[in-house]
Amino acid sequence: MNRRDLLKLSGTLFAGSILTQGFATTQALGSIADLGLPTSVDDPLFLHFNENSLGISPKAKNAIIDVLSNVNRYPDSYIKELQNTIADTFKMSAAQVTIGAGSSDLIRATVNLQVYKAIKNGQKVQLISPDPSFFLAASHAEGMGIPVINVPLDKAFCMDLAKMKQAADSFDGISIIYLCNPNNPTGTLTNSSAIADWVTTVDAKKNFFMVDEAYAEYITDKSFVSGTSFIREGRENVIVLRTFSKIFAMAGMRLGYSLSTESLANELVPYMAVENISTLTAVAGTASLKDNAFIVHSRAVNANSLGITTETFDALGIEYLPSQGNFLFHKIKCDQQQYIDGMASEGIIVGRPFPPLLQWSRVTLGTPEEMNQFLAVIQKFKKKAWV
Repeated sequence: MNRRDLLKLSGTLFAGSILTQGFATTQALGSIADLGLPTSVDDPLFLHFNENSLGISPKAKNAIIDVLSNVNRYPDSYIKELQNTIADTFKMSAAQVTIGAGSSDLIRATVNLQVYKAIKNGQKVQLISPDPSFFLAASHAEGMGIPVINVPLDKAFCMDLAKMKQAADSFDGISIIYLCNPNNPTGTLTNSSAIADWVTTVDAKKNFFMVDEAYAEYITDKSFVSGTSFIREGRENVIVLRTFSKIFAMAGMRLGYSLSTESLANELVPYMAVENISTLTAVAGTASLKDNAFIVHSRAVNANSLGITTETFDALGIEYLPSQGNFLFHKIKCDQQQYIDGMASEGIIVGRPFPPLLQWSRVTLGTPEEMNQFLAVIQKFKKKAWV
């Protein structure tokens, strides 16, 4: 299984469309940062990408400084240490951990792998995604010429598992099912038991589940059960995706990982770059996982900011969804672009549009000080009947 074989197969079965469309999508997207908005304010407040305003762990900073004299060497040993630390955290083996340059790297590789396997076996393949949700899995599949079934969220703004399952059951081929839990941009948590009922009762050869838990560390709902439980059961048709971009505040260092069975992790190897993270990123990741005080502090600050924001929204009568992440999805009354531009003129960058929910806006939960700045503008907008 290698890139040359993939190109040969794709050229034979799809007349090269997978290759050319895939590259076109990558070039068009450019950078996730391209989805942001410019502002004339010199020092804007960025509340649009669900980044952690606290900055990285103090132990991560010290680890980076301590290893600087070794960056002339390849990062193999540091990556291995990171894998072992992640494995210990989840009580798995290091062979079940795949490291990526952000979880986006692993989303791409996973889609590529599953599409390749389907093509190799002469099977049809589709990707099913909640809508709206994190766009990357669907975008990558579309770029490869793979049909994407976008299933609208249910009335509670959670993933509509019944309709997603119906889309999979009615398809004569392989379904790659993307489950973002908590979902982005809504922050809502889909019932873990309902997910388990689906995963554990379907044909594992026809249904492959990508469980994206980018915000899992923020979850306070005690009913939540991580998708890692499926991995411990040895399910070959499930991969769990995690990131250091959120609670660990390492968005700019690009670090993510997946948890899967050892055999699935081995299948991913040809789709991952060799030594795909730097020494600095690896040691920062290891130190962050071991800095429990920072994790506790980051959760506490997020909870405080959430409380400040929802208390003000309640007082102003602004509708919002219950959030299990580090962001809040709330209702607006004016045109969405008017709201986004209005915030930008006040020096605050908020989330991009998430069609079809165009009467809603996503705001990242920054520090309490940042949220107070945001809420001061919200009160201005309330007087204008914009929220």
